[in-house]
Parts: sequence; C-alpha cells; structure tokens
Amino acid sequence: MKIIDMHCDTISRIWESRRSGKAQQLSANSLHMDIQKMKKANYMLQNFAMYIDLKKDLDPFEYVCSLIDIFYEEMEKNKSDIRVIKTYKEIMENDKCEKISALLTIEEGGCCKGKIENLEKLYERGARMMTLTWNYPNELANPNFFQKETDANGFPLFDGTKGLTKTGFAFAERMEELGIIIDVSHLSDAGFWDIADCTKKPFVASHSNARALCGYARNLTDDMIRTIANRGGVIGLNYYGCFLNEKNDSRSTAARIAEHARYIANAGGVECLGLGSDFDGINGNLEIADCSHMDKLFDALGAAGFSQDAIDKIMYQNVLGVYKEALR
Repeated sequence: MKIIDMHCDTISRIWESRRSGKAQQLSANSLHMDIQKMKKANYMLQNFAMYIDLKKDLDPFEYVCSLIDIFYEEMEKNKSDIRVIKTYKEIMENDKCEKISALLTIEEGGCCKGKIENLEKLYERGARMMTLTWNYPNELANPNFFQKETDANGFPLFDGTKGLTKTGFAFAERMEELGIIIDVSHLSDAGFWDIADCTKKPFVASHSNARALCGYARNLTDDMIRTIANRGGVIGLNYYGCFLNEKNDSRSTAARIAEHARYIANAGGVECLGLGSDFDGINGNLEIADCSHMDKLFDALGAAGFSQDAIDKIMYQNVLGVYKEALR
C-alpha cells in the first residue's frame, strides 16, 4: 500500500518548536508526521504546507520564506530518505529509489500580499500548490466563515457570497500559467465557483470533506464535488473530527472518514478521492493517531465496500494522476 497525502502542517509545527526552544526534527518527533512514521506506513509522497496565520505579528511573505528555509533544511538533513520534487518525473524517480517525495505547498495566498512577483518567487523556490485563503479575507479572496460566531451545531457561521477579488482572478490565471495547482480548501462558496468559471486545468480541495455529512463550511457541497471530479481534480479526505461529524464533535474515526469517502465517491466517482489528513494541524481524539497508523484507514475503506483497486486509487493513484498532468 502506497500513500500520497495532500496536506500536513508539520513544517509550521517544527518552526514553532524552534521558537519555543524545544526543537522538533522531521527525522523523528512527537508530532503526527516524521520520516520514521512515513517509512513505516510506506508513504510515496507528502505535501508539506507552509501555513501562514495573517494575524501573527510577522510580515507574511518573510514568514513564508522562513518556513521554506526550514523545509529545505529538513529535506537536506534527511536526503537519504526524502527528496523534494517539482515534477512528476521526479516523483517516479524517487519511487524507484525507494525515497519519499516531498511537495512544497502554500496554505494562505495572502502571504503574497497581492503581488504577482511574490507568487513567482514562491514558484521559483519550489511551491507547486497554493490555497488562495486560509480563514481570513485577503487581497485575493474570501473564506467561508466568521471566526467568532457559531450556529446551533457549534460550527462557525459562514457567508459564502464573497468570492475572488480582481487581484485573485489575476493570481488564478498566473498560477495556471506557472504550474501551481489551485487548492480551493478554505475558499468561500462564491470563490469556489469563481475558480471553476475562470480556470481550465484540474484544481483540488486538498483537505476537505462532504458537507452533506458534516455541515462545516470547510466542506464541499455535492455540486462542488461533481465539479472537481468533472475537471479531473481530487478531494483530499480530512481526518479532523470537526470536519467529519455533526454537532462539532472532535472524535475522528477511520470508519467515519470512510463514510465521507463513500459519500464523495457516490457523488463524484471514486476517481476524485484522495487523502488530505491535515496532520499536525488538527487535534482531538484521533483513531489514526499519526501517519504510521494508516492501515486503520485502509481496513475501514475495505469495510465500507471499496475494492482493492478503489482503495489504491484513494490512497495514491488519483492524486498521482493529477500530478502527472500538472507537474511537468
């Protein structure tokens, strides 16, 4: 069983640990994700997100550059086990050499401060996927929800009516030109449809689930699922309990993740399914306690009626297909 995971926040956690004086290492740590755990589970590729919180008292572009510095430092220290990739060919070369591949992604397009030249600099440094937003409005687009107001289920209230800005449309066009995969996780409903209308290439929701099973604004409607599928994109199943369950329940079970997988497959086809754990960006009671326990999800998908071929598609083949087309 090979694994490709489209989202983790491990680099940000390592950055935070360095600031606290209790530095974690990518080789082995107490986090959800490290080299030893990935090797145990037979990871083929991990997307490492550079997560930026615009509310922190830091220049967001300088901040994302410092995260990228740490990413490359950790890759260099562990180059016997893991290598950075920018193309599909490099993924396959690493696989032949039994090396894990690492893809650099950006979580929060606001780090570019609305400047196309900053986007281009991130591309030059290896970024090949980016969300236009995190949880705050920025120069590019709007997220779905308000941070401090909640509904009867305890979910943040959301207003999906505000989409991309004029600058956001320009960014989407330039991302497609460069070869940076557009990631619509965190984007407002209106922003999702703006992306669907203004782009031509496959796009992804790297770590989102089905809104019909969990009404959290971060999840996707059936129409969104079908649109991503029809475009040839992929949806990464998120393991966070609050994105899996109703009533803002933080328990995360492999069986519930498999329920979302079954729903999304029924809505858009099994070919639009992938993994987007959100490891080291989530908390709560996680049955899949870290990335070494992926056998639990494998078994749960089988119990949910997925064939071995379908499970292989979910675990790695579907995302690999998107990367084959996008990462040239």
